[in-house]
Amino acid sequence: MDGNGGDVVGKLERGALWGWGLVILVAAVLAGAGVWHGLLHRAPDAPAAPLPVAQAPRALDRGPDTPLPPAAEIDALLRSRLAGASSQREFGVWLREADLLRRFVAVVSNMASGESPRAVVGFLAPSGDFQVRTHEGRTHIAKRTYARYDAVGRVVGSLDSTLLVDTYREVRRLAERIHQESAPPGSSFESTLQRAFEQVLAVPVLDSDVEVMAKGALYVYADPALEALTPAQKHLLRMGPANLRLIQGKVREVSQKLNQQASRP
Repeated sequence: MDGNGGDVVGKLERGALWGWGLVILVAAVLAGAGVWHGLLHRAPDAPAAPLPVAQAPRALDRGPDTPLPPAAEIDALLRSRLAGASSQREFGVWLREADLLRRFVAVVSNMASGESPRAVVGFLAPSGDFQVRTHEGRTHIAKRTYARYDAVGRVVGSLDSTLLVDTYREVRRLAERIHQESAPPGSSFESTLQRAFEQVLAVPVLDSDVEVMAKGALYVYADPALEALTPAQKHLLRMGPANLRLIQGKVREVSQKLNQQASRP
Protein backbone atom coordinates (compact mmCIF):
# COMPACT_ATOMS: atom_id res chain seq x y z
CA MET A 1 0.00 0.00 0.00
CA ASP A 2 1.06 3.57 -0.56
CA GLY A 3 0.17 6.78 1.24
CA ASN A 4 -2.99 7.48 -0.74
CA GLY A 5 -5.60 6.07 1.62
CA GLY A 6 -4.88 2.43 0.92
CA ASP A 7 -4.57 2.62 -2.85
CA VAL A 8 -2.56 -0.20 -4.34
CA VAL A 9 0.03 0.71 -6.94
CA GLY A 10 0.35 -1.86 -9.70
CA LYS A 11 3.34 -1.94 -12.03
CA LEU A 12 2.84 -3.15 -15.59
CA GLU A 13 6.05 -5.05 -16.25
CA ARG A 14 5.03 -7.06 -19.32
CA GLY A 15 4.28 -5.15 -22.52
CA ALA A 16 3.89 -1.82 -20.73
CA LEU A 17 1.83 0.96 -22.32
CA TRP A 18 4.66 2.24 -24.47
CA GLY A 19 4.40 5.91 -25.29
CA TRP A 20 7.96 7.02 -25.88
CA GLY A 21 7.62 6.76 -29.64
CA LEU A 22 4.96 9.44 -29.56
CA VAL A 23 7.09 11.62 -27.35
CA ILE A 24 9.82 11.47 -29.93
CA LEU A 25 7.36 12.08 -32.69
CA VAL A 26 5.98 15.26 -31.20
CA ALA A 27 9.43 16.64 -30.48
CA ALA A 28 10.43 15.72 -34.01
CA VAL A 29 7.45 17.47 -35.51
CA LEU A 30 8.51 20.60 -33.68
CA ALA A 31 12.27 20.45 -33.94
CA GLY A 32 13.21 18.41 -37.01
CA ALA A 33 15.07 15.99 -34.77
CA GLY A 34 14.08 14.71 -31.34
CA VAL A 35 15.62 11.37 -30.52
CA TRP A 36 16.15 10.30 -26.94
CA HIS A 37 18.89 7.69 -26.90
CA GLY A 38 21.47 9.94 -25.31
CA LEU A 39 18.96 11.40 -22.84
CA LEU A 40 17.77 8.04 -21.60
CA HIS A 41 21.18 6.42 -21.25
CA ARG A 42 23.48 9.22 -20.11
CA ALA A 43 24.83 9.54 -16.57
CA PRO A 44 22.68 12.12 -14.72
CA ASP A 45 25.47 14.60 -14.01
CA ALA A 46 27.66 13.99 -17.06
CA PRO A 47 28.41 17.19 -18.98
CA ALA A 48 27.07 17.30 -22.49
CA ALA A 49 29.68 16.71 -25.15
CA PRO A 50 29.89 19.55 -27.66
CA LEU A 51 28.31 19.01 -31.04
CA PRO A 52 30.79 18.08 -33.77
CA VAL A 53 32.09 21.18 -35.47
CA ALA A 54 30.97 21.23 -39.07
CA GLN A 55 30.66 23.97 -41.61
CA ALA A 56 26.96 24.25 -42.34
CA PRO A 57 26.34 25.05 -46.00
CA ARG A 58 24.38 28.18 -46.82
CA ALA A 59 21.81 26.26 -48.85
CA LEU A 60 21.20 22.60 -49.65
CA ASP A 61 18.27 22.78 -52.05
CA ARG A 62 20.04 22.27 -55.35
CA GLY A 63 16.95 21.64 -57.43
CA PRO A 64 14.61 18.68 -57.99
CA ASP A 65 16.81 17.07 -60.63
CA THR A 66 19.94 16.84 -58.52
CA PRO A 67 20.70 14.13 -55.94
CA LEU A 68 19.78 14.84 -52.34
CA PRO A 69 22.70 16.21 -50.33
CA PRO A 70 24.41 13.71 -48.03
CA ALA A 71 22.71 13.27 -44.65
CA ALA A 72 25.80 14.62 -42.92
CA GLU A 73 25.46 17.94 -44.77
CA ILE A 74 21.79 18.23 -43.86
CA ASP A 75 22.57 17.35 -40.24
CA ALA A 76 25.25 20.05 -40.13
CA LEU A 77 22.79 22.64 -41.41
CA LEU A 78 20.07 21.65 -38.95
CA ARG A 79 22.45 21.63 -35.99
CA SER A 80 23.78 25.03 -36.96
CA ARG A 81 20.34 26.57 -37.39
CA LEU A 82 18.69 24.93 -34.37
CA ALA A 83 21.50 25.22 -31.83
CA GLY A 84 19.82 28.24 -30.25
CA ALA A 85 16.26 26.88 -30.31
CA SER A 86 16.37 25.87 -26.65
CA SER A 87 18.68 26.38 -23.69
CA GLN A 88 17.69 23.00 -22.28
CA ARG A 89 20.51 20.49 -22.18
CA GLU A 90 18.39 17.64 -23.53
CA PHE A 91 17.73 19.47 -26.77
CA GLY A 92 21.44 19.47 -27.55
CA VAL A 93 21.44 15.72 -26.98
CA TRP A 94 18.64 15.30 -29.52
CA LEU A 95 20.56 17.25 -32.13
CA ARG A 96 23.51 14.87 -31.91
CA GLU A 97 21.50 12.13 -33.61
CA ALA A 98 22.13 11.34 -37.26
CA ASP A 99 19.93 11.71 -40.35
CA LEU A 100 17.70 14.29 -38.69
CA LEU A 101 15.64 15.37 -41.68
CA ARG A 102 14.77 11.86 -42.87
CA ARG A 103 13.82 10.91 -39.31
CA PHE A 104 11.70 14.07 -39.11
CA VAL A 105 9.83 13.19 -42.30
CA ALA A 106 9.21 9.63 -41.14
CA VAL A 107 7.77 10.56 -37.77
CA VAL A 108 5.59 13.31 -39.23
CA SER A 109 4.16 10.79 -41.70
CA ASN A 110 3.48 8.33 -38.91
CA MET A 111 1.78 10.96 -36.79
CA ALA A 112 -0.38 12.17 -39.66
CA SER A 113 -1.73 8.66 -40.14
CA GLY A 114 -2.24 8.10 -36.42
CA GLU A 115 0.46 5.46 -36.23
CA SER A 116 3.18 5.09 -33.64
CA PRO A 117 6.71 5.87 -34.85
CA ARG A 118 8.00 2.75 -33.09
CA ALA A 119 9.75 1.52 -36.24
CA VAL A 120 11.70 4.78 -36.43
CA VAL A 121 12.73 4.86 -32.77
CA GLY A 122 12.40 1.22 -31.79
CA PHE A 123 15.59 1.28 -29.73
CA LEU A 124 13.94 3.48 -27.11
CA ALA A 125 12.45 2.28 -23.84
CA PRO A 126 10.38 4.05 -21.18
CA SER A 127 12.20 5.52 -18.21
CA GLY A 128 10.56 3.93 -15.19
CA ASP A 129 7.47 1.78 -14.94
CA PHE A 130 3.94 2.55 -16.00
CA GLN A 131 1.99 2.62 -12.75
CA VAL A 132 -1.66 2.43 -11.82
CA ARG A 133 -3.53 2.72 -8.54
CA THR A 134 -6.51 0.57 -7.68
CA HIS A 135 -9.17 1.76 -5.26
CA GLU A 136 -12.66 0.38 -4.63
CA GLY A 137 -12.45 -1.89 -7.63
CA ARG A 138 -11.46 0.79 -10.15
CA THR A 139 -8.02 1.25 -11.69
CA HIS A 140 -6.61 4.64 -12.64
CA ILE A 141 -3.31 5.82 -14.08
CA ALA A 142 -1.11 6.90 -11.18
CA LYS A 143 -0.18 10.57 -11.34
CA ARG A 144 3.48 9.72 -10.81
CA THR A 145 3.47 7.94 -14.18
CA TYR A 146 3.10 11.29 -15.93
CA ALA A 147 6.34 12.56 -14.39
CA ARG A 148 8.27 10.25 -16.73
CA TYR A 149 7.47 12.73 -19.50
CA ASP A 150 8.18 15.97 -17.64
CA ALA A 151 11.52 16.49 -19.39
CA VAL A 152 9.81 16.20 -22.76
CA GLY A 153 7.15 18.74 -21.87
CA ARG A 154 9.74 21.11 -20.43
CA VAL A 155 12.01 20.98 -23.47
CA VAL A 156 9.22 21.22 -26.04
CA GLY A 157 7.72 24.13 -24.12
CA SER A 158 11.07 25.94 -24.20
CA LEU A 159 11.55 25.75 -27.98
CA ASP A 160 11.81 28.96 -30.00
CA SER A 161 8.94 28.47 -32.44
CA THR A 162 10.11 31.25 -34.76
CA LEU A 163 13.50 29.61 -35.16
CA LEU A 164 11.88 26.22 -35.73
CA VAL A 165 9.65 27.59 -38.46
CA ASP A 166 12.48 29.51 -40.15
CA THR A 167 14.61 26.36 -40.18
CA TYR A 168 11.78 24.25 -41.51
CA ARG A 169 11.16 26.71 -44.31
CA GLU A 170 14.82 26.45 -45.27
CA VAL A 171 14.68 22.67 -45.68
CA ARG A 172 11.04 22.12 -46.62
CA ARG A 173 11.78 21.34 -50.28
CA LEU A 174 14.26 18.68 -49.20
CA ALA A 175 11.66 17.32 -46.78
CA GLU A 176 9.17 17.19 -49.65
CA ARG A 177 11.58 15.20 -51.80
CA ILE A 178 12.19 12.69 -49.01
CA HIS A 179 8.45 12.47 -48.37
CA GLN A 180 7.76 11.71 -52.04
CA GLU A 181 10.00 8.64 -51.91
CA SER A 182 7.24 6.73 -50.09
CA ALA A 183 4.17 8.99 -50.11
CA PRO A 184 0.95 8.01 -51.89
CA PRO A 185 0.19 9.89 -55.11
CA GLY A 186 -1.07 13.41 -54.55
CA SER A 187 0.28 13.66 -51.00
CA SER A 188 2.42 16.66 -50.08
CA PHE A 189 4.60 16.99 -47.04
CA GLU A 190 3.00 20.32 -46.11
CA SER A 191 -0.45 18.71 -45.93
CA THR A 192 0.99 15.74 -44.04
CA LEU A 193 2.56 18.06 -41.49
CA GLN A 194 -0.79 19.82 -41.03
CA ARG A 195 -2.51 16.48 -40.41
CA ALA A 196 0.16 15.61 -37.86
CA PHE A 197 -0.55 18.86 -36.03
CA GLU A 198 -4.27 18.11 -36.11
CA GLN A 199 -3.62 14.71 -34.52
CA VAL A 200 -1.77 16.36 -31.64
CA LEU A 201 -4.35 19.08 -31.07
CA ALA A 202 -7.28 16.63 -31.10
CA VAL A 203 -6.04 14.81 -27.98
CA PRO A 204 -8.26 15.70 -24.98
CA VAL A 205 -6.56 17.19 -21.92
CA LEU A 206 -7.84 15.26 -18.91
CA ASP A 207 -7.23 16.72 -15.47
CA SER A 208 -9.41 14.14 -13.72
CA ASP A 209 -8.44 10.55 -12.98
CA VAL A 210 -8.14 8.38 -16.08
CA GLU A 211 -9.56 4.90 -15.65
CA VAL A 212 -7.92 1.93 -17.34
CA MET A 213 -8.63 -1.79 -17.49
CA ALA A 214 -6.25 -4.72 -17.72
CA LYS A 215 -6.39 -6.53 -21.04
CA GLY A 216 -3.87 -9.32 -21.18
CA ALA A 217 -0.41 -7.84 -20.65
CA LEU A 218 -1.64 -4.32 -21.39
CA TYR A 219 -3.93 -1.70 -19.97
CA VAL A 220 -6.60 -0.12 -22.15
CA TYR A 221 -8.75 2.93 -21.51
CA ALA A 222 -12.06 2.18 -19.84
CA ASP A 223 -13.74 5.04 -21.73
CA PRO A 224 -14.55 3.77 -25.27
CA ALA A 225 -14.03 7.29 -26.67
CA LEU A 226 -10.47 7.37 -25.36
CA GLU A 227 -9.73 3.84 -26.48
CA ALA A 228 -10.97 4.82 -29.96
CA LEU A 229 -8.23 7.44 -30.31
CA THR A 230 -5.41 6.62 -32.67
CA PRO A 231 -2.35 4.86 -31.22
CA ALA A 232 -0.41 8.10 -31.59
CA GLN A 233 -3.04 10.09 -29.72
CA LYS A 234 -3.33 7.55 -26.92
CA HIS A 235 0.39 7.74 -26.31
CA LEU A 236 0.21 11.51 -26.07
CA LEU A 237 -2.66 11.20 -23.62
CA ARG A 238 -0.46 9.05 -21.38
CA MET A 239 1.97 11.93 -20.97
CA GLY A 240 -0.45 13.65 -18.58
CA PRO A 241 -2.36 16.92 -18.80
CA ALA A 242 0.47 19.33 -17.89
CA ASN A 243 2.88 17.95 -20.47
CA LEU A 244 0.17 17.66 -23.10
CA ARG A 245 -0.74 21.33 -22.63
CA LEU A 246 2.88 22.35 -23.18
CA ILE A 247 3.13 20.29 -26.35
CA GLN A 248 -0.21 21.40 -27.76
CA GLY A 249 0.64 25.02 -26.99
CA LYS A 250 3.88 24.77 -28.93
CA VAL A 251 2.15 23.04 -31.83
CA ARG A 252 -0.36 25.91 -31.99
CA GLU A 253 2.48 28.45 -32.02
CA VAL A 254 4.32 26.65 -34.80
CA SER A 255 1.18 26.06 -36.86
CA GLN A 256 0.16 29.71 -36.58
CA LYS A 257 3.58 30.94 -37.68
CA LEU A 258 3.70 28.51 -40.58
CA ASN A 259 0.33 29.80 -41.74
CA GLN A 260 1.46 33.42 -41.36
CA GLN A 261 4.56 32.78 -43.47
CA ALA A 262 2.54 30.95 -46.11
CA SER A 263 0.20 33.92 -46.44
CA ARG A 264 2.98 36.40 -47.09
CA PRO A 265 3.24 37.68 -50.68
